[in-house]
Amino acid sequence: MIGKGLLKDFWQQHPQAQNPLRRWVDVVEGAQWHKWNDVKRTFNTADLVHKGNSKYVIFNISGNRYRLVTAVNYMGELVVIQVALTHEEYDKESWKNKL
Repeated sequence: MIGKGLLKDFWQQHPQAQNPLRRWVDVVEGAQWHKWNDVKRTFNTADLVHKGNSKYVIFNISGNRYRLVTAVNYMGELVVIQVALTHEEYDKESWKNKL
């Protein structure tokens, strides 16, 4: 997994996100995802978003209070955290400019 530092920065600003994000990291680090359906089986609320030629997996964290935008490399078994957001920040869609 790449981007754990980004999560730590995020939960310093949003301390109530720390435990749910740590649980998410634990699950992801133990997962073996080979395709989108594997992700969906693990996190049924995850969404797949296309931007240009890229695909991003959006995870809902803590009952949808937070969102994680990630890129998943299934062959390399790697999750790259792109952006961590509150749900309100996610709804503004300015995060798409960061990708």
